[in-house]
Amino acid sequence: MARIWQRGAARRQGRSVVSSWLMIGLFLLLVLLILNAGLFMTYRQVRRTIEDELGQRLLAIACATAAGIRGDQMSALVDDPTDMVGEQLKAILARIQFDTDLGEIYLFDKNYRQLLSDRLDYDPSYNNPALELHFGAATAALAGVAVTSDLYQVGPVYLKTAFAPISDHEDRVIGAVGVEGGTGFFAGLWTLRRQVLINALAGMLAILALAILFVRLRRTEAVAERTLRETAALAAAGELAAILAHEIRNPLAIISARAERVRSKIEKGRSKEEVLEWFTAIPREVDRLNGTLTQYLSYARPIDLVDDSVEIGTALDAALSFLREDLKRKGIELIPPDQRWRETALAIAPAALHQILLNIMLNARDAMAGGGTLSLTIGEQKNEIWIRIADTGCGMSKEEKRRAFESFFTTKEHGSGLGLATVRSMIELYGGEIVLESEPNKGTAVTLYLPRTLPIGSGNQAAEEDS
Repeated sequence: MARIWQRGAARRQGRSVVSSWLMIGLFLLLVLLILNAGLFMTYRQVRRTIEDELGQRLLAIACATAAGIRGDQMSALVDDPTDMVGEQLKAILARIQFDTDLGEIYLFDKNYRQLLSDRLDYDPSYNNPALELHFGAATAALAGVAVTSDLYQVGPVYLKTAFAPISDHEDRVIGAVGVEGGTGFFAGLWTLRRQVLINALAGMLAILALAILFVRLRRTEAVAERTLRETAALAAAGELAAILAHEIRNPLAIISARAERVRSKIEKGRSKEEVLEWFTAIPREVDRLNGTLTQYLSYARPIDLVDDSVEIGTALDAALSFLREDLKRKGIELIPPDQRWRETALAIAPAALHQILLNIMLNARDAMAGGGTLSLTIGEQKNEIWIRIADTGCGMSKEEKRRAFESFFTTKEHGSGLGLATVRSMIELYGGEIVLESEPNKGTAVTLYLPRTLPIGSGNQAAEEDS
Protein backbone atom coordinates (compact mmCIF):
# COMPACT_ATOMS: atom_id res chain seq x y z
CA MET A 1 0.00 0.00 0.00
CA ALA A 2 2.86 2.38 0.74
CA ARG A 3 4.10 1.96 -2.82
CA ILE A 4 0.60 2.71 -4.11
CA TRP A 5 0.43 5.94 -2.11
CA GLN A 6 3.96 6.81 -3.21
CA ARG A 7 2.98 6.42 -6.86
CA GLY A 8 -0.09 8.55 -6.18
CA ALA A 9 2.02 11.25 -4.54
CA ALA A 10 4.48 11.14 -7.43
CA ARG A 11 1.63 11.53 -9.92
CA ARG A 12 0.18 14.42 -7.93
CA GLN A 13 3.59 16.11 -7.85
CA GLY A 14 4.06 15.44 -11.58
CA ARG A 15 0.63 16.87 -12.41
CA SER A 16 1.42 19.92 -10.29
CA VAL A 17 4.70 20.51 -12.18
CA VAL A 18 3.04 19.96 -15.57
CA SER A 19 0.19 22.29 -14.62
CA SER A 20 2.66 24.95 -13.48
CA TRP A 21 4.69 24.79 -16.71
CA LEU A 22 1.49 24.70 -18.78
CA MET A 23 0.30 27.91 -17.13
CA ILE A 24 3.69 29.53 -17.74
CA GLY A 25 3.63 28.45 -21.39
CA LEU A 26 0.09 29.74 -21.87
CA PHE A 27 1.02 33.04 -20.23
CA LEU A 28 4.04 33.54 -22.48
CA LEU A 29 1.96 32.55 -25.53
CA LEU A 30 -0.71 35.04 -24.50
CA VAL A 31 1.91 37.78 -24.10
CA LEU A 32 3.29 36.94 -27.54
CA LEU A 33 -0.17 36.96 -29.13
CA ILE A 34 -1.04 40.31 -27.51
CA LEU A 35 2.27 41.80 -28.61
CA ASN A 36 1.91 40.61 -32.20
CA ALA A 37 -1.78 41.57 -32.30
CA GLY A 38 -0.86 45.06 -31.13
CA LEU A 39 1.86 45.35 -33.76
CA PHE A 40 -0.46 44.04 -36.48
CA MET A 41 -3.26 46.45 -35.55
CA THR A 42 -0.80 49.35 -35.45
CA TYR A 43 0.58 48.32 -38.82
CA ARG A 44 -2.88 48.09 -40.34
CA GLN A 45 -3.89 51.47 -38.96
CA VAL A 46 -0.70 53.23 -40.05
CA ARG A 47 -0.82 51.53 -43.45
CA ARG A 48 -4.43 52.62 -43.95
CA THR A 49 -3.54 56.19 -43.02
CA ILE A 50 -0.52 56.30 -45.35
CA GLU A 51 -2.49 54.64 -48.14
CA ASP A 52 -5.31 57.18 -47.83
CA GLU A 53 -2.97 60.15 -47.75
CA LEU A 54 -0.87 58.94 -50.68
CA GLY A 55 -4.02 57.99 -52.56
CA GLN A 56 -5.39 61.51 -52.12
CA ARG A 57 -2.10 62.95 -53.29
CA LEU A 58 -2.12 60.64 -56.32
CA LEU A 59 -5.72 61.61 -57.07
CA ALA A 60 -4.85 65.30 -56.85
CA ILE A 61 -2.05 64.80 -59.41
CA ALA A 62 -4.44 62.93 -61.72
CA CYS A 63 -7.06 65.69 -61.47
CA ALA A 64 -4.44 68.41 -62.04
CA THR A 65 -3.09 66.54 -65.08
CA ALA A 66 -6.58 66.11 -66.53
CA ALA A 67 -7.31 69.80 -65.96
CA GLY A 68 -4.09 70.72 -67.83
CA ILE A 69 -5.15 68.90 -70.99
CA ARG A 70 -7.49 70.87 -73.23
CA GLY A 71 -10.48 69.20 -74.73
CA ASP A 72 -9.43 69.97 -78.31
CA GLN A 73 -6.03 68.38 -77.68
CA MET A 74 -7.65 65.23 -76.31
CA SER A 75 -10.17 65.15 -79.18
CA ALA A 76 -7.37 65.42 -81.74
CA LEU A 77 -5.48 62.63 -80.03
CA VAL A 78 -8.59 60.43 -79.96
CA ASP A 79 -9.15 61.03 -83.66
CA ASP A 80 -5.51 60.43 -84.58
CA PRO A 81 -3.05 59.11 -81.97
CA THR A 82 -0.20 59.95 -84.35
CA ASP A 83 -1.14 63.63 -84.49
CA MET A 84 1.57 66.16 -83.58
CA VAL A 85 -0.48 67.13 -80.53
CA GLY A 86 0.62 63.84 -79.05
CA GLU A 87 4.20 65.08 -78.80
CA GLN A 88 3.04 68.17 -76.95
CA LEU A 89 0.98 66.13 -74.50
CA LYS A 90 3.78 63.62 -74.04
CA ALA A 91 6.15 66.43 -73.02
CA ILE A 92 3.57 67.65 -70.48
CA LEU A 93 3.16 64.16 -69.03
CA ALA A 94 6.93 63.64 -68.87
CA ARG A 95 7.38 66.89 -66.96
CA ILE A 96 4.65 65.95 -64.48
CA GLN A 97 6.20 62.52 -64.02
CA PHE A 98 9.62 64.05 -63.36
CA ASP A 99 8.25 66.57 -60.84
CA THR A 100 6.17 64.04 -58.90
CA ASP A 101 8.22 60.81 -59.13
CA LEU A 102 5.30 58.85 -60.55
CA GLY A 103 5.55 55.43 -62.12
CA GLU A 104 3.66 56.17 -65.33
CA ILE A 105 1.08 58.58 -66.74
CA TYR A 106 -1.06 57.56 -69.67
CA LEU A 107 -4.13 58.71 -71.56
CA PHE A 108 -6.91 56.44 -72.83
CA ASP A 109 -10.19 56.94 -74.63
CA LYS A 110 -13.70 55.69 -73.96
CA ASN A 111 -12.90 52.40 -75.67
CA TYR A 112 -10.16 51.71 -73.06
CA ARG A 113 -7.59 52.18 -75.80
CA GLN A 114 -4.34 53.64 -74.56
CA LEU A 115 -3.48 56.70 -76.62
CA LEU A 116 -0.34 58.08 -75.04
CA SER A 117 2.17 57.42 -72.30
CA ASP A 118 4.93 59.56 -70.85
CA ARG A 119 7.43 56.79 -71.50
CA LEU A 120 6.79 54.86 -74.70
CA ASP A 121 4.99 55.16 -78.01
CA TYR A 122 2.28 52.58 -78.22
CA ASP A 123 0.52 51.14 -81.19
CA PRO A 124 -3.12 52.32 -81.23
CA SER A 125 -4.18 48.69 -80.74
CA TYR A 126 -2.16 48.37 -77.52
CA ASN A 127 -4.18 47.20 -74.53
CA ASN A 128 -2.75 48.41 -71.29
CA PRO A 129 -3.06 45.56 -68.69
CA ALA A 130 -3.48 48.20 -65.97
CA LEU A 131 -6.84 49.15 -67.49
CA GLU A 132 -8.00 45.56 -67.27
CA LEU A 133 -6.63 45.27 -63.73
CA HIS A 134 -8.42 48.44 -62.63
CA PHE A 135 -11.41 48.17 -64.96
CA GLY A 136 -13.87 49.40 -62.35
CA ALA A 137 -11.87 52.50 -61.48
CA ALA A 138 -11.21 53.25 -65.16
CA THR A 139 -14.92 52.92 -65.94
CA ALA A 140 -15.77 55.31 -63.12
CA ALA A 141 -13.31 57.86 -64.55
CA LEU A 142 -14.88 57.55 -68.02
CA ALA A 143 -18.23 58.15 -66.32
CA GLY A 144 -16.89 61.46 -64.98
CA VAL A 145 -15.77 60.46 -61.47
CA ALA A 146 -12.15 60.78 -60.33
CA VAL A 147 -11.22 57.69 -58.31
CA THR A 148 -8.26 55.64 -57.14
CA SER A 149 -7.79 51.90 -57.49
CA ASP A 150 -7.17 49.53 -54.61
CA LEU A 151 -3.62 49.17 -53.38
CA TYR A 152 -1.98 46.10 -54.87
CA GLN A 153 1.38 44.45 -54.48
CA VAL A 154 3.78 43.17 -57.09
CA GLY A 155 6.63 41.39 -55.32
CA PRO A 156 8.10 43.82 -52.78
CA VAL A 157 6.48 46.82 -54.52
CA TYR A 158 3.15 48.42 -53.61
CA LEU A 159 1.24 50.13 -56.46
CA LYS A 160 -1.86 52.24 -56.75
CA THR A 161 -3.39 54.15 -59.71
CA ALA A 162 -5.58 57.25 -59.80
CA PHE A 163 -7.94 58.02 -62.69
CA ALA A 164 -9.43 61.39 -63.63
CA PRO A 165 -11.82 62.19 -66.54
CA ILE A 166 -10.88 64.51 -69.42
CA SER A 167 -13.78 66.48 -70.96
CA ASP A 168 -14.22 68.46 -74.15
CA HIS A 169 -15.53 72.04 -74.40
CA GLU A 170 -19.09 70.75 -73.94
CA ASP A 171 -18.12 68.93 -70.70
CA ARG A 172 -18.50 65.55 -72.32
CA VAL A 173 -16.03 62.94 -71.12
CA ILE A 174 -13.93 61.90 -74.10
CA GLY A 175 -11.16 60.09 -72.24
CA ALA A 176 -9.26 59.82 -68.97
CA VAL A 177 -5.80 60.04 -67.51
CA GLY A 178 -4.25 57.27 -65.45
CA VAL A 179 -1.59 58.17 -62.90
CA GLU A 180 0.33 55.27 -61.40
CA GLY A 181 2.34 55.69 -58.21
CA GLY A 182 5.97 54.73 -58.73
CA THR A 183 8.10 52.33 -56.69
CA GLY A 184 9.25 55.16 -54.45
CA PHE A 185 5.75 56.57 -54.02
CA PHE A 186 4.62 53.80 -51.64
CA ALA A 187 8.09 52.74 -50.49
CA GLY A 188 7.17 53.80 -46.95
CA LEU A 189 4.58 51.01 -46.77
CA TRP A 190 7.16 48.35 -47.53
CA THR A 191 9.52 49.90 -44.99
CA LEU A 192 6.72 49.93 -42.43
CA ARG A 193 5.89 46.30 -43.08
CA ARG A 194 9.52 45.26 -42.79
CA GLN A 195 9.86 47.20 -39.53
CA VAL A 196 6.74 45.53 -38.11
CA LEU A 197 8.12 42.10 -39.00
CA ILE A 198 11.45 42.99 -37.39
CA ASN A 199 9.65 44.19 -34.25
CA ALA A 200 7.54 41.01 -34.15
CA LEU A 201 10.68 38.88 -34.45
CA ALA A 202 12.37 40.95 -31.76
CA GLY A 203 9.32 40.45 -29.55
CA MET A 204 9.42 36.69 -30.09
CA LEU A 205 13.12 36.62 -29.24
CA ALA A 206 12.45 38.73 -26.14
CA ILE A 207 9.69 36.32 -25.03
CA LEU A 208 12.01 33.37 -25.67
CA ALA A 209 14.77 35.04 -23.66
CA LEU A 210 12.25 35.76 -20.90
CA ALA A 211 11.15 32.11 -20.93
CA ILE A 212 14.76 30.91 -20.67
CA LEU A 213 15.42 33.37 -17.85
CA PHE A 214 12.25 32.26 -16.07
CA VAL A 215 13.26 28.59 -16.37
CA ARG A 216 16.66 29.38 -14.88
CA LEU A 217 15.05 31.37 -12.08
CA ARG A 218 12.67 28.49 -11.36
CA ARG A 219 15.58 26.09 -11.18
CA THR A 220 17.48 28.46 -8.92
CA GLU A 221 14.38 28.87 -6.77
CA ALA A 222 13.97 25.09 -6.53
CA VAL A 223 17.60 24.71 -5.43
CA ALA A 224 17.16 27.56 -2.92
CA GLU A 225 13.99 26.00 -1.51
CA ARG A 226 15.72 22.65 -1.20
CA THR A 227 18.66 24.28 0.56
CA LEU A 228 16.26 26.21 2.80
CA ARG A 229 14.44 23.03 3.79
CA GLU A 230 17.67 21.20 4.55
CA THR A 231 19.04 24.18 6.51
CA ALA A 232 15.82 24.41 8.48
CA ALA A 233 15.96 20.68 9.14
CA LEU A 234 19.41 21.16 10.63
CA ALA A 235 18.11 24.08 12.71
CA ALA A 236 15.26 21.92 13.96
CA ALA A 237 17.78 19.16 14.67
CA GLY A 238 19.58 21.58 16.98
CA GLU A 239 16.35 22.17 18.89
CA LEU A 240 15.73 18.44 19.06
CA ALA A 241 19.26 17.80 20.34
CA ALA A 242 18.47 19.48 23.65
CA ILE A 243 15.29 17.44 24.05
CA LEU A 244 17.10 14.28 22.99
CA ALA A 245 19.83 14.88 25.58
CA HIS A 246 17.20 14.85 28.31
CA GLU A 247 15.59 11.70 26.94
CA ILE A 248 18.98 9.96 26.87
CA ARG A 249 19.98 10.95 30.41
CA ASN A 250 17.28 8.83 32.08
CA PRO A 251 18.16 5.49 30.45
CA LEU A 252 21.88 6.23 30.82
CA ALA A 253 21.39 6.90 34.55
CA ILE A 254 19.43 3.67 34.91
CA ILE A 255 22.07 1.71 32.99
CA SER A 256 24.87 3.20 35.10
CA ALA A 257 23.08 2.53 38.39
CA ARG A 258 22.17 -1.03 37.41
CA ALA A 259 25.69 -1.75 36.23
CA GLU A 260 27.11 -0.60 39.60
CA ARG A 261 24.60 -2.74 41.50
CA VAL A 262 25.33 -5.79 39.34
CA ARG A 263 29.05 -5.31 39.90
CA SER A 264 28.50 -4.92 43.64
CA LYS A 265 26.39 -8.08 43.82
CA ILE A 266 28.96 -10.05 41.81
CA GLU A 267 31.73 -8.85 44.16
CA LYS A 268 29.63 -9.88 47.17
CA GLY A 269 29.09 -13.30 45.66
CA ARG A 270 25.35 -13.07 45.38
CA SER A 271 23.40 -15.75 43.55
CA LYS A 272 23.19 -15.90 39.78
CA GLU A 273 19.43 -15.36 39.84
CA GLU A 274 19.74 -12.17 41.89
CA VAL A 275 22.50 -10.82 39.62
CA LEU A 276 20.47 -11.56 36.45
CA GLU A 277 17.37 -9.92 37.97
CA TRP A 278 19.28 -6.64 38.23
CA PHE A 279 21.05 -7.15 34.90
CA THR A 280 17.87 -7.54 32.77
CA ALA A 281 17.07 -3.84 33.11
CA ILE A 282 20.30 -2.90 31.29
CA PRO A 283 19.48 -4.35 27.82
CA ARG A 284 15.92 -3.09 28.21
CA GLU A 285 17.13 0.48 28.72
CA VAL A 286 19.66 0.04 25.88
CA ASP A 287 16.81 -0.95 23.56
CA ARG A 288 14.79 2.06 24.71
CA LEU A 289 17.77 4.32 24.11
CA ASN A 290 18.35 2.81 20.66
CA GLY A 291 14.68 3.35 19.78
CA THR A 292 14.88 6.99 20.80
CA LEU A 293 17.99 7.54 18.70
CA THR A 294 16.48 5.72 15.71
CA GLN A 295 13.33 7.82 15.90
CA TYR A 296 15.37 11.02 16.13
CA LEU A 297 17.57 10.13 13.16
CA SER A 298 14.57 9.17 11.02
CA TYR A 299 13.13 12.65 11.42
CA ALA A 300 16.43 14.54 11.20
CA ARG A 301 17.27 13.37 7.66
CA PRO A 302 16.42 15.66 4.67
CA ILE A 303 12.84 15.44 3.46
CA ASP A 304 11.84 13.88 0.14
CA LEU A 305 8.74 15.62 -1.15
CA VAL A 306 7.62 12.63 -3.24
CA ASP A 307 6.48 10.24 -0.51
CA ASP A 308 3.37 8.51 0.77
CA SER A 309 0.57 9.90 2.91
CA VAL A 310 0.36 10.01 6.69
CA GLU A 311 -2.41 9.74 9.28
CA ILE A 312 -2.89 12.74 11.54
CA GLY A 313 -2.60 10.72 14.73
CA THR A 314 0.70 9.19 13.68
CA ALA A 315 2.18 12.58 12.77
CA LEU A 316 1.03 14.23 16.02
CA ASP A 317 2.31 11.36 18.17
CA ALA A 318 5.70 11.53 16.45
CA ALA A 319 6.01 15.29 17.03
CA LEU A 320 4.71 15.22 20.61
CA SER A 321 7.00 12.34 21.55
CA PHE A 322 9.87 14.84 21.46
CA LEU A 323 8.00 17.63 23.24
CA ARG A 324 5.64 16.12 25.81
CA GLU A 325 8.12 15.88 28.69
CA ASP A 326 9.66 19.24 27.84
CA LEU A 327 6.23 20.89 27.91
CA LYS A 328 5.54 19.41 31.35
CA ARG A 329 8.83 20.72 32.74
CA LYS A 330 8.01 24.22 31.47
CA GLY A 331 4.50 24.19 32.95
CA ILE A 332 2.71 24.14 29.59
CA GLU A 333 -0.62 22.35 29.49
CA LEU A 334 -1.27 20.37 26.30
CA ILE A 335 -4.85 20.13 25.05
CA PRO A 336 -4.93 17.38 22.39
CA PRO A 337 -7.36 17.35 19.46
CA ASP A 338 -10.51 15.27 19.08
CA GLN A 339 -9.47 11.62 18.68
CA ARG A 340 -11.92 11.01 15.82
CA TRP A 341 -9.41 12.60 13.42
CA ARG A 342 -6.55 10.25 14.29
CA GLU A 343 -6.99 7.96 11.27
CA THR A 344 -7.63 10.74 8.73
CA ALA A 345 -4.94 10.57 6.02
CA LEU A 346 -3.25 13.67 4.61
CA ALA A 347 -1.52 13.91 1.21
CA ILE A 348 1.86 14.87 2.63
CA ALA A 349 5.05 12.99 3.51
CA PRO A 350 5.25 11.86 7.17
CA ALA A 351 8.68 13.46 7.70
CA ALA A 352 7.45 16.71 6.12
CA LEU A 353 4.36 16.95 8.35
CA HIS A 354 6.46 16.01 11.38
CA GLN A 355 8.90 18.84 10.69
CA ILE A 356 6.04 21.31 10.07
CA LEU A 357 4.25 20.45 13.32
CA LEU A 358 7.49 20.33 15.31
CA ASN A 359 8.62 23.77 14.08
CA ILE A 360 5.30 25.37 14.98
CA MET A 361 5.07 23.71 18.41
CA LEU A 362 8.66 24.61 19.21
CA ASN A 363 7.82 28.24 18.47
CA ALA A 364 4.72 27.95 20.69
CA ARG A 365 6.83 26.45 23.51
CA ASP A 366 9.39 29.24 23.29
CA ALA A 367 6.60 31.87 23.32
CA MET A 368 5.36 30.57 26.71
CA ALA A 369 8.48 30.94 28.84
CA GLY A 370 6.36 31.28 32.02
CA GLY A 371 3.99 28.43 31.18
CA GLY A 372 0.64 28.44 29.44
CA THR A 373 -1.64 26.33 27.26
CA LEU A 374 -0.93 24.69 23.91
CA SER A 375 -4.14 23.55 22.23
CA LEU A 376 -4.54 21.49 19.07
CA THR A 377 -7.77 21.58 17.09
CA ILE A 378 -8.66 19.74 13.88
CA GLY A 379 -11.52 20.32 11.45
CA GLU A 380 -12.63 19.75 7.87
CA GLN A 381 -13.26 22.20 5.01
CA LYS A 382 -14.32 20.76 1.63
CA ASN A 383 -11.51 18.37 0.67
CA GLU A 384 -9.05 19.91 3.12
CA ILE A 385 -8.21 19.25 6.73
CA TRP A 386 -7.23 22.18 8.93
CA ILE A 387 -5.02 21.83 11.99
CA ARG A 388 -4.97 24.77 14.40
CA ILE A 389 -2.09 25.11 16.87
CA ALA A 390 -2.74 27.87 19.41
CA ASP A 391 -0.70 29.07 22.36
CA THR A 392 -1.24 31.60 25.14
CA GLY A 393 2.23 33.08 24.87
CA CYS A 394 3.62 36.55 24.25
CA GLY A 395 2.11 36.92 20.78
CA MET A 396 3.47 39.07 17.97
CA SER A 397 3.39 42.73 17.04
CA LYS A 398 2.03 43.77 13.62
CA GLU A 399 5.57 44.11 12.26
CA GLU A 400 6.64 40.73 13.64
CA LYS A 401 3.52 39.13 12.19
CA ARG A 402 4.12 40.78 8.80
CA ARG A 403 7.68 39.45 8.64
CA ALA A 404 7.06 36.10 10.33
CA PHE A 405 7.47 34.09 7.11
CA GLU A 406 10.58 35.94 5.92
CA SER A 407 13.74 33.85 5.79
CA PHE A 408 16.27 34.63 8.55
CA PHE A 409 13.85 36.90 10.44
CA THR A 410 13.68 35.89 14.11
CA THR A 411 13.03 37.40 17.52
CA LYS A 412 14.88 34.62 19.34
CA GLU A 413 18.38 35.24 20.62
CA HIS A 414 19.76 32.06 19.05
CA GLY A 415 17.08 31.48 16.39
CA SER A 416 17.84 30.75 12.74
CA GLY A 417 14.82 32.56 11.27
CA LEU A 418 14.14 29.62 8.95
CA GLY A 419 11.38 27.77 10.80
CA LEU A 420 8.20 29.45 9.57
CA ALA A 421 9.71 30.27 6.17
CA THR A 422 10.39 26.59 5.60
CA VAL A 423 6.99 25.59 6.98
CA ARG A 424 5.18 27.83 4.49
CA SER A 425 7.40 26.67 1.61
CA MET A 426 6.75 23.01 2.36
CA ILE A 427 3.00 23.46 2.84
CA GLU A 428 2.66 25.36 -0.45
CA LEU A 429 4.67 22.70 -2.29
CA TYR A 430 2.08 20.15 -1.14
CA GLY A 431 -0.82 22.39 -2.25
CA GLY A 432 -1.72 23.60 1.24
CA GLU A 433 -1.95 26.96 2.99
CA ILE A 434 -0.87 28.43 6.32
CA VAL A 435 -2.66 31.26 8.16
CA LEU A 436 -1.13 33.15 11.11
CA GLU A 437 -3.15 35.00 13.76
CA SER A 438 -1.46 36.77 16.64
CA GLU A 439 -1.80 39.72 19.02
CA PRO A 440 0.70 40.98 21.59
CA ASN A 441 0.23 39.32 25.00
CA LYS A 442 -2.76 37.32 23.70
CA GLY A 443 -1.00 34.40 22.10
CA THR A 444 -0.60 33.06 18.58
CA ALA A 445 -2.66 30.66 16.46
CA VAL A 446 -1.30 28.95 13.35
CA THR A 447 -3.80 27.18 11.09
CA LEU A 448 -2.62 24.67 8.50
CA TYR A 449 -4.87 23.81 5.55
CA LEU A 450 -3.71 20.51 4.04
CA PRO A 451 -5.15 18.31 1.27
CA ARG A 452 -6.62 15.06 2.50
CA THR A 453 -6.49 11.67 0.81
CA LEU A 454 -9.09 8.97 0.35
CA PRO A 455 -9.16 6.18 2.95
CA ILE A 456 -7.01 3.19 2.09
CA GLY A 457 -9.09 0.52 0.36
CA SER A 458 -11.63 2.96 -1.14
CA GLY A 459 -12.88 2.52 -4.66
CA ASN A 460 -10.80 5.36 -6.04
CA GLN A 461 -7.72 3.98 -4.35
CA ALA A 462 -8.30 0.56 -5.88
CA ALA A 463 -8.75 2.14 -9.27
CA GLU A 464 -5.50 4.03 -8.85
CA GLU A 465 -3.75 0.77 -7.92
CA ASP A 466 -5.10 -0.98 -11.03
CA SER A 467 -3.90 1.88 -13.25
